Amino acid sequence: MWLKDRLFGSKKKQETVTLCIPEETLAILETADPEGAKALMVINRALKEHRDDTDLKQVFGYYCSIIFDYVDVDDNMWPSSEEFAIMQDYVETFDKGLKGLPEHPDALFVARVTHKGTCQMIWMLHNAQAAVEYLDEIIAKGNEVRYFEYHIEGDPEWKSIEWFLQDFPSK
Repeated sequence: MWLKDRLFGSKKKQETVTLCIPEETLAILETADPEGAKALMVINRALKEHRDDTDLKQVFGYYCSIIFDYVDVDDNMWPSSEEFAIMQDYVETFDKGLKGLPEHPDALFVARVTHKGTCQMIWMLHNAQAAVEYLDEIIAKGNEVRYFEYHIEGDPEWKSIEWFLQDFPSK
């Protein structure tokens, strides 16, 4: 059968996977590093409940990290209220752009970490190529609010986000 399919161009049947996309449940955690520098994390706690969902991991198998520096920071490298507000809008733009259609999202928000004058945003992606095209287009147009760097890599086991999937103490 394999030779016949190969010779006559028969295609494999596509596998259909039905997923339950977890609704975001955001938790805000304040902490400090060993040197005492403040860190603020916004973590999607819903992913913790789905950390063993192999279908979800298979579909959203690419790690995406975007990092930018805050411009207006105090002596402790903490952004001013105005800077934080400006960048909050910027972060939401990335989130909407990477996710795409709400009914069929292309990305799952994992976390945002503000620490030592930087902001790191993390998602797990379904279509890495679409994300690369979206981010490269922002860069090519030169209309980014702040210069940013991004990194995308395959991670079907979600190893890169394990830390964000742990049980954090409740306040």
